[in-house]
Amino acid sequence: MASITKDDELCSFDVPETTRHSGGHTLYKIILQVTPKELTQNSYQLVYWKRYTDIRKLYDVLSRYHQAVYRPGKFPDFPEKSRFMERFDPVIVEERRVATKNFLNYVLQHLYLRTHEAYINFFQKGDKVLLPDVETVPLQPQVINSQSEVINNTNSITTLPTSTNESIIEPEKDEILLTTDENEQIENVTNTCAQILEDLNDLQFEQQEEINKEKKEFNLIKQEVDEVANLLSLPLATTTKNNNSP
Repeated sequence: MASITKDDELCSFDVPETTRHSGGHTLYKIILQVTPKELTQNSYQLVYWKRYTDIRKLYDVLSRYHQAVYRPGKFPDFPEKSRFMERFDPVIVEERRVATKNFLNYVLQHLYLRTHEAYINFFQKGDKVLLPDVETVPLQPQVINSQSEVINNTNSITTLPTSTNESIIEPEKDEILLTTDENEQIENVTNTCAQILEDLNDLQFEQQEEINKEKKEFNLIKQEVDEVANLLSLPLATTTKNNNSP
C-alpha cells in the first residue's frame, strides 16, 4: 500500500485557518508541506479543506488501529465531543484546530499509520501548490566555471606550448564531478531502499505478533469451553447410572 508522499521527501502538516461553510458547518484548512531532499526539486504544498466530522472519523479509525497492533507510545488526545450548538464556539474551534495539527503530524512519523487505507483515502483529493520562492534551477558551478575558463582562454591556449594538454585535462575534471554526483545518487537510493525494507520488516513483525496473540487467546477460550463442557456432562452421566441400577 503506497503513501501519498515519498520516503525521500520531508513532510509536515499545518492547520493555519478555519472557515464557516454556507451549509452551516466549519471547514478546516489542512496543508501538507512537502520538501524533497533533492535540492534540484521544488517544494510544494497539498491543500485540503475538511469537515471536523471527517477528521474525527479518521482519528477514531487510526486510534483503534494503533491500539489493535499494540504499538508503544501514547496516541495523541483529541477534544471530547461537544454539544451541537457549541461547535461554533471559537474556543472549541481553536482547540480542534490545534489537536488536528498534532494528530496528523504524529501520523506522519509512523509508517503503519500513514499507509493505512483510511489515511490514504482521506487525502485523495488535494490542490497542489508549487512554492515559487524556493524554485531553483539545477546548477553545477564547478562544471560551468571550468567550461567558461576553457572558452575564455581559447586564444591564450593557442599561444602556449602546453595548450593541447590543458584542453584535455579540463574535460577529465568534468567527468570526475559527474561520477561523484552519480555515486551520491546511488548512495541516496540505497539508503532509501534500506529504510523501506526496515519499515516493511517492522510492519510484518507487528502483524505476526498480532496473529500469535489471537491464536493464544483462541486457545485459552477453547480450553475454557472444554472445561465447561466436561462439567456439564458429569451430572448427565451420574443420572443415567442411577436410572439403570436395580
